Amino acid sequence: MQILCTQFFPSKIWELTFVEAIREPFYHAVTALLFFLLLLLYLLRKFRRELILAFSDEEGAVQITPNALHELVRKSCENLDAAHSPTTKIVHLRGKLRLHVRLRVEADCNIKETRSALRERVEHVLVGNLGLKNFGGVDVVVKGFRENK
Repeated sequence: MQILCTQFFPSKIWELTFVEAIREPFYHAVTALLFFLLLLLYLLRKFRRELILAFSDEEGAVQITPNALHELVRKSCENLDAAHSPTTKIVHLRGKLRLHVRLRVEADCNIKETRSALRERVEHVLVGNLGLKNFGGVDVVVKGFRENK
């Protein structure tokens, strides 16, 4: 065991200063491994496909993919003249599903009306048509303004 430990962890490595230690190949390998593991964790969380339960009854369950919610917001914004380039983040807070929508708006639009129209359209589809019981609403963040054409 002693030979194996000294092979991978030379005793002098613990006595090095930081500047000397970062020149050792062992630290480069450990740093690269740590970076790779963090990247893998990020990618696993990013591409996780969790289904969102719309409703469940004796005949079965209806679930919605996050991609379907993103598409719903995108199509709802296409119908609004003042909203463009939406990006959606799905957030679960206290058992409620909330949509954080970042979008660009026309420079002369009424943001309150745009937010209300978007919320009504999304809520109509999710609650009215799909029967989603835990919908908590839509939060809108204006990420920029678009010039009128």
